[in-house]
Amino acid sequence: MIGKVHVALRIDRVLHVHLAAGFDLINGCGRLNRCFQRAVSAQGIFQEITRMNVKKLLMLATLAAPSAAWANEQGHIDGYYIPYSAYETDDGTGDSVKLEGDGFGVKGMIPLGYQGNFFAIGEYQSTSQDKRFGGGKVNTDLDQFRLGGGFQVPLATGTGAVYAEYINVDQDFEGLKFEPDGFGIHGRLSFPISPGVNLYGQIGYVSLSDGDIDADGPEYLIGGSVDFTPNIGAFIDFRYTDLKIDFNDGFADEDDAYSNVRLGVRVLF
Repeated sequence: MIGKVHVALRIDRVLHVHLAAGFDLINGCGRLNRCFQRAVSAQGIFQEITRMNVKKLLMLATLAAPSAAWANEQGHIDGYYIPYSAYETDDGTGDSVKLEGDGFGVKGMIPLGYQGNFFAIGEYQSTSQDKRFGGGKVNTDLDQFRLGGGFQVPLATGTGAVYAEYINVDQDFEGLKFEPDGFGIHGRLSFPISPGVNLYGQIGYVSLSDGDIDADGPEYLIGGSVDFTPNIGAFIDFRYTDLKIDFNDGFADEDDAYSNVRLGVRVLF
């Protein structure tokens, strides 16, 4: 009987030991599960923070990098043909003469400074116009050289610019030579109507003089361009210059108008 009691006590102690071990295992699993949950929660928080930081970086990159709509005009060099060039003079008495012809030219714009806000421009253009009267012909040749610079800013849609330039004109009208020089001041707007296609226009004031004449008046230009590749494009524009001519040697004053349609190819950089 006593032996059976001892056996029962041993069995009871063994059961207590195993039960205690089981409870310890359960408690350990509970702690492990809580640790795992904390780890998963921490990982989720880390992933969320990472996503937020990535979003912020993308937003900052978007704001910092100008899009096409906010970009300045690219640098370019143009070679062009003038299929239509006209020179019209009117002395105010109703005796006006209009000569027509063609010509050619080369021009360019080079961005300068931070983000290309400043720029330099240059142009050389040569035209020849004539008109037949009965058996005779009146002819004039006009060469002009322009060099200047300005400032451009990107707009919400397109680009705005102002610039000034030195202008030198060499005109031969039936042996009469005029070589005035002076300056031009212009304002310009350009904007895209589709990717790679742009419209532009400008308005300005031109003033020229030499020892014999003083000339000044407005100048207008409107045109469009298309980029075939990132480096090659084409353009067409129309420039109209309307000058009031004051002769210093007693001749009657006159109005001279110069019209040029220019069509050319463009190298972008």
